[in-house]
Amino acid sequence: MILPPAHIDDATGAWTVHRAWPSSTGCDLEVVSRRDGRIRAGRWRDGHAEIAPADHDRHLPGLARAVSEGTVVSWRRGRRVVVHAHDGSGYLKVVRGDTVASVVDSHARAEVFRAAFRTPDVTVRDPEGCVHLSRVPGRTLHDLGADAAVGDATVARAWSAWARGWTEVLAAAPAADAARHTHAEEIAVLVRWRDLALRAGVDARIATAFDHAATRLDDAPGQASVTAHRDLHDKQVLWDGREGGLIDLDTASRAEPALDLANLRAHVSWRHAQGRLSTPRASHARHTVDEVAARAGVDPARMAAYEASTRLRLGALYLFRPAWRSLATRWLAREAAQTSR
Repeated sequence: MILPPAHIDDATGAWTVHRAWPSSTGCDLEVVSRRDGRIRAGRWRDGHAEIAPADHDRHLPGLARAVSEGTVVSWRRGRRVVVHAHDGSGYLKVVRGDTVASVVDSHARAEVFRAAFRTPDVTVRDPEGCVHLSRVPGRTLHDLGADAAVGDATVARAWSAWARGWTEVLAAAPAADAARHTHAEEIAVLVRWRDLALRAGVDARIATAFDHAATRLDDAPGQASVTAHRDLHDKQVLWDGREGGLIDLDTASRAEPALDLANLRAHVSWRHAQGRLSTPRASHARHTVDEVAARAGVDPARMAAYEASTRLRLGALYLFRPAWRSLATRWLAREAAQTSR
C-alpha cells in the first residue's frame, strides 16, 4: 500500500495532509490549505489524490447549507463534517441521513454524563443529515496541557474536574436501553487495526503484539458494564475554570469501566510522545486516571489489557498520518518489544 504524503499540490491548491484514515481503496484524507488554512476532504488512491470541492460530499447532502453558516473545522469524507457556527452558538455536525436519529438518541440517553459534566444540547437542523450542538465552554485537556503559558497547577485542577465528574459517571447506573459494547467487539476492532497496520507495512512482530493484546482482552473475566463514552480522550473533555465539559457523545453506550479509562490513559502517553504534554503533566494525568480507576474498583488486569489494545490501535492509526508516521513506527516497535519480554 502506498501511504499518503505530507503535502499534496494539484490544480485545487497546495495542501498539507492533516489527518488520514485507511479505507478499502486507499485512504480518506483531511487536508489543510497552505495558503489560507481552510479544510477539505480528499481521497488517496493508487498514489494519487482527489480533493473534494469546498461544499460538496456526495454522502453528506446537508454540507452545502452548513458551510454557508460557519467554518469547517473537521471533515472525514463520506462520514461527517463539523462546522463552527459563525454566530458562536456552537457547531453544526453534518452526517449521513441514516445516522441523524442515532446521534440524537445517543445524546438523549446520556443523562449520566449530563449529571456530571456540561454537555451539548442537540437540535436537528436537517433530518437528511445535520444537527446543531450547543457550545460547551472551556478549553480541552489537550489544549490546556499543551499550552506552556498555562501553569501546571491549572492543568492539574482541570484534570481534577474530570476526575470528579468521571467518578460520578462510574457510580451511576447506566441507561437500561444503552447499547452494550463488549470486549469481543473491542477485539474485533483491534484485529481490524492489526490488518490495517500490516497493509501499512509493519513487520510480523508488531502483528504478533496485536494478537497478544487480543488474547489478554479475552483471557481475564470482564467487569459489569457502566455508562461509557467509547472514545474518551483529552480532546473530548473541557474545563472552563469551574466545571468540566464532555463532548462527542455519539458513541455513548455501556461497556467495562476500563474501556474509557484505559483509552484516556493511553492518549496521555501518546501526547507525551508527541511532545504535547510535559513529563510532569503526563505523569500527573496518568496518576489521576489511576486514582479514579482504583476508587471505582476497576480491575488492574482489565485496565492493562484495554490500555495495551488502545496503544496499539493509536500506533496503527497514526501510521497513516504523515506528520506522525515515524513516531508511530517507533511507538509500535516499543509495544512489540514489551510484548516479547
